[in-house]
Amino acid sequence: MRGIRTLALVLAGLLLTGGAIKASAQSIEVLDEKTVRVESRGMVEGIKKKKEREALAFKKAKENAILIVINDMLRSPDEKEAFEKVKDQIMSDTDLFVQHATYLEKSNYDKPIYQTTVRLHVTIIRDVLQQKLVALKVISSAADVRKELDRFTIMPYLDLANSSPDAAKYKELFYTRVRVFFQDQGIPTIGQDEIAAIESDEQVVAMSKSSSGEEGQEDLVLQMARNTPADVFIKISAQIESGSYGGATTKKVILTVGAYNAMTGEFIGSGQGFSEPMALSSDGASVGAGIDQAMNNAMTRVMDSVTSFWRDYTKNGRPVKLIFTDFSFGDMRWVRDALKDLAKDQKRLKAAGNVDEYMVWYDGSAEDLMYSIYDVFAANDVKLSGDPEMVSNTIRFYRAQ
Repeated sequence: MRGIRTLALVLAGLLLTGGAIKASAQSIEVLDEKTVRVESRGMVEGIKKKKEREALAFKKAKENAILIVINDMLRSPDEKEAFEKVKDQIMSDTDLFVQHATYLEKSNYDKPIYQTTVRLHVTIIRDVLQQKLVALKVISSAADVRKELDRFTIMPYLDLANSSPDAAKYKELFYTRVRVFFQDQGIPTIGQDEIAAIESDEQVVAMSKSSSGEEGQEDLVLQMARNTPADVFIKISAQIESGSYGGATTKKVILTVGAYNAMTGEFIGSGQGFSEPMALSSDGASVGAGIDQAMNNAMTRVMDSVTSFWRDYTKNGRPVKLIFTDFSFGDMRWVRDALKDLAKDQKRLKAAGNVDEYMVWYDGSAEDLMYSIYDVFAANDVKLSGDPEMVSNTIRFYRAQ
């Protein structure tokens, strides 16, 4: 059964870098679109009455569970500061966020320390906790986050080389279900036509390193990053496990997901998700439902990382990648001088052989920037071998020989 997570709400999370509790990705188990389960501890000492110690340790363990979940939702220093101001107010309502708690372990020591330690499984209503943080202006609302992601585009890519043969049989279904997942969240995707063109390009194939260690200069993801019209790659490796239940064939889907900056190939974040064994009307229906469930589990943390990255990456304007081939050091002087006035910020990515790469942050359209740089070359009598090439926000210039 499909549980669609409201991804925009997940994207509103920000990471708390300090505090008493630090969460790891493995400490939070996603149960459904509203609840999570956390393992937490509480310890009290110095109180002689055992029942009082146990009650207080139980209470502290529940509070620590809430802090673990909040720690996972908050990201920026500003959000951390805002949380500290309302922390006492939030922690006074622990019963509002805790669905239930069960003992995993309890230990008591009397004289001389009078200490009790408990370990609990605590189910937190994450949806309600998130609404509380939004109401107290600690984190952004879903609508505010979506404004930040305007023109944000994703290209999902199924990595068949690292997927099971059974998963490869359902390649078309994977792309369909993954694209529907993002469309349900209002995030546009780039389709399979672009992927197919890149995969069939002989130069791209020749440059790519294989997972088996065959020779090649660059990873396929980086090759795609230099040819894609998307902002972010979502690279998915899929495994399908077959089983049986009550005489019916079951399908379990396991997804490993990585996110990359499409213009530079930079790794952004990763996550893993899996479905329950599905036994529906057909194998295809079982795999489709499994993909949905596994995506919901895997993408929460991935998109949290992507949103945080994108928020920081675009704070000085829209990033545009500039690639210059066969230009001399003197030629590039005119470009560097012009970029000081044109761009809000700039960074030289690399100079390798005959290629110079820059990343700039520009308030206008990439096309406007392309023409501005073209005019700089023309004004300084630098000849180009042809018109500049622009794919999304990557612009390439070639010097005439």
